Amino acid sequence: MTIPTKGARSLGRARGGRGGHQEHEEGNNERWLLTYSDMITLLLVLFIVLFAISRIDQAKFREFKQSVSHAVLTHTPQGTTKAHTETNTKAQPVNQLAAIEAKLAQALNSEGLLGDVTLSINSSGLVEGLVADSTFFTTNSAQLSAVGAQVVDTSAGVLKSYPNAIEVAGYTDDQPITGGPYANNWELSAARATTVVIRMTGSDDLDPGQVVLLGYGQYHPLVPNTSPAAQAQNRRVNIVISPTSKFVP
Repeated sequence: MTIPTKGARSLGRARGGRGGHQEHEEGNNERWLLTYSDMITLLLVLFIVLFAISRIDQAKFREFKQSVSHAVLTHTPQGTTKAHTETNTKAQPVNQLAAIEAKLAQALNSEGLLGDVTLSINSSGLVEGLVADSTFFTTNSAQLSAVGAQVVDTSAGVLKSYPNAIEVAGYTDDQPITGGPYANNWELSAARATTVVIRMTGSDDLDPGQVVLLGYGQYHPLVPNTSPAAQAQNRRVNIVISPTSKFVP
């Protein structure tokens, strides 16, 4: 029977000690796996959250796209663009004024009165010009002649079928008034416009709420007052049909 000596026991313990330390080091070396697995798990969770968010945004985008498409199809005719729509919107009042002009011309022509007026469309609207000379008014008078009354009656018969606002404006030439019931050209121009408005809203049943009257006196001549013929053009009353149904202050 062999009895281990002291040196052998010491050697064994030394060997045993080195083995235990090696196993401990191997355990420490495997701890990085835990950190790595935690990081992979966090990344997986992050990608899941990002995927879920992207799915929600796409759903909202599809809903928004469908709403816009529905609105466009509902309010804009197929085959038109925004520019076309705006152009059509602007063209509608002009087209209506052109229709009113045609109706006025037809009605006046049927009564043999078309040659006594002028019709034109400008930025203010449809302008029916009544030359306020012997055809409509005598000199320094606001009393309508028989022909003038017939023109006003025929025009009002057409205009009362439309809701457009109407401005009746009186003008004079630059000759000062000497005597008579009017002190100046302001009063004369306003009086002539008033005579037309009263005729249209009284005898012809045009809605008074559609009409406004203005007197411009001598200060807005159509042409320079350089001759008797030019002065005759400036003695006038204009019936202006607005493209809208409301007056613009």
